[in-house]
Amino acid sequence: MEKTHPKINTAHIPIWGYFILIFTVMMMLIGATIPISNHESKSDDSYTDFSTGWLNYDNSKASLSHMSSDTMIHRTIQESDCDKTLFFFAKTSNIKVFIDGICQYTNPTFSQQLFGKTPGALFVQVFIPAQSVGKVLAIEVENPYMNDDSAKLSDMYLGDITDIVQSEQQRKFPAFCLSFITMALGIAMLLLFIPLAHQQIIGRELLFLGAATFVSGLFLTTDCRYLQLVYGNAHIYHMVAETAMQLIIPPFLLFLCHMYDNTYSKKISTILCFICELTFAGCFICEISGIRDYHQTLILTHIMFAISMIFILISTVKGIIQGPLKNLYHNLGCIMLCVLSLTDIIVLWRGTGRETSYYVRLGVLIFVTMEIVQIVKKVLIAYQRNIKNELLSRLAYHDGLTDLLNRTSYMEKVKELENDEVPYILFAIYDVNNLKKVNDTMGHQKGDEMIKRVADVFNASLGKYGQCYRIGGDEFVFISTTPGIEDKFLQANDHLIANFGSISDGDNLVPITVAMGYYVLDENNSMDINDIIREADSLMYEKKRTMKHRTS
Repeated sequence: MEKTHPKINTAHIPIWGYFILIFTVMMMLIGATIPISNHESKSDDSYTDFSTGWLNYDNSKASLSHMSSDTMIHRTIQESDCDKTLFFFAKTSNIKVFIDGICQYTNPTFSQQLFGKTPGALFVQVFIPAQSVGKVLAIEVENPYMNDDSAKLSDMYLGDITDIVQSEQQRKFPAFCLSFITMALGIAMLLLFIPLAHQQIIGRELLFLGAATFVSGLFLTTDCRYLQLVYGNAHIYHMVAETAMQLIIPPFLLFLCHMYDNTYSKKISTILCFICELTFAGCFICEISGIRDYHQTLILTHIMFAISMIFILISTVKGIIQGPLKNLYHNLGCIMLCVLSLTDIIVLWRGTGRETSYYVRLGVLIFVTMEIVQIVKKVLIAYQRNIKNELLSRLAYHDGLTDLLNRTSYMEKVKELENDEVPYILFAIYDVNNLKKVNDTMGHQKGDEMIKRVADVFNASLGKYGQCYRIGGDEFVFISTTPGIEDKFLQANDHLIANFGSISDGDNLVPITVAMGYYVLDENNSMDINDIIREADSLMYEKKRTMKHRTS
């Protein structure tokens, strides 16, 4: 049987240029379309921090970072507070702002069935007019989770609202960019999966990594509060972020198991993926049915994250112990991701973090960068291995002098034709005349040149109709199983004989000729492959004797 081997595609390396091109175009689109204010701050003192001096209903000092049940905080408006805008970020359900008992602001209503009991991040702006001096400024906070102290007010400022918003955008813009870059990397990997998989450069691991990276980037982009600042309505971003967060683990674990199947337990990963999907389904059903919203089931999501990160961390450490330098970039990326993710969960539940998902954002970007390096390294190693295997394959199945298929390929083809019931076979055998004479009078180098010229003309004339073999020093074979090819073969054979030319060393000139015999197996005879080989061989020798007789 003739061996067919995957061809080495010289476009393997340039396809990473395609990756860079996709990513660059996406970054240009992001730079052209992302929302950002063009306002330039008037001065550094155009607004001030306004988070201190707030009192509870009983005039005790109010805590803005941990509020449970329903809370009312207040303070007296000073003359320096007038003609300015109060700005703050609220993480709660309903917010009302009063000046001397008159409501100045209440947050928009939203569908609790879709978004749960709280809209998540919400930025509030309230203008304090000049006539408010000495009046009481009060903020009523409704925490729908009763004894849960998750409600909070932060980023509270008083001053020029344009400068405040611009400053907040500038602070949150780097986090937004990092998150968007992560999402863009995921999209680029998903787009590259089809051409890379088609060329057998990489398998499904790129698909899983692209999915995990995209979902992580989507979660981080909608969770970093920048979009809420620009567009104001936080409901949809909150819902997208909470949903995406619960979908990160399965593709992430699938990627690790496909990319590093000797390190990560597929059984444990499958169990974790199954539990994660059950958890997500349960949380989603509770959310849309109004039983419990995403915030109330957040602890389940974080538990699954923590268990998964611990499993990944332990597996990574085992991998490092087994081979400290093997998969170095992956190991560093995993350790950073696990440590920073666990840190973010701890910081969130302790309530000490000011920037949401800060450590996860950093960990994901480091991990994805390291994995891309590891994948490129893997692809380059596989590419070099394929080249080596291709060279070994060619040595095993191709003639070293002419690059035609060799006797080993020929014998396997004959065996294949012998075992299979092929309805049509055209078999032709060629013997080059005067090779010994050329070797004796002109040298073996001229003899090799003669054989190479015969092989080149032979393959150029007949190669498109079937397989060409060099089975001995001066013997060549052509085999075709294409029905009705005989007429085309004879025409090509005439062209072949007319184009051999001659071989010369300056003093001697020897025309290049061949003796050929062929035979066809079709529905008109019941011979097998060995029979037609004998018939073709007999006809070739008869032709050779005739040519010698004419020469003499």
